Amino acid sequence: MVKARIGSPGQQGFTLIEIIAVLVILGILAVVAVPKYFSLQDDARRAAAQGLVAAAQSQLSLGYANQKLNSSYGFATTATALNAECQKVSVSGNAYIRCDAGSNNGATIQGYVDGVNNSGVWNNPEG
Repeated sequence: MVKARIGSPGQQGFTLIEIIAVLVILGILAVVAVPKYFSLQDDARRAAAQGLVAAAQSQLSLGYANQKLNSSYGFATTATALNAECQKVSVSGNAYIRCDAGSNNGATIQGYVDGVNNSGVWNNPEG
């Protein structure tokens, strides 16, 4: 059975050495963990930009397939039409897509997320 020491002069709180030891451990963890955290953020931005490019490529492929199946869909392979089709991919915040369709053969796609970009191309299957 444990007896309670009521009113006895015991140790109250932590010693200075214990506090310093905890702060040193927290400092070491911060030095190790913080750079890894920022690296993960950059990796996530890079993956998001790659996802935007893939979404735009899919949008262009779907538009092309719809045009082949249904001529009233109105998809054309001119530069203006490809740019308009690419812009149908919805983005928000600090992310955006830029399509550069220089010819009827395809488009170059740039996906931007918070300053990180990724690029890809879409080639006209008939091109």
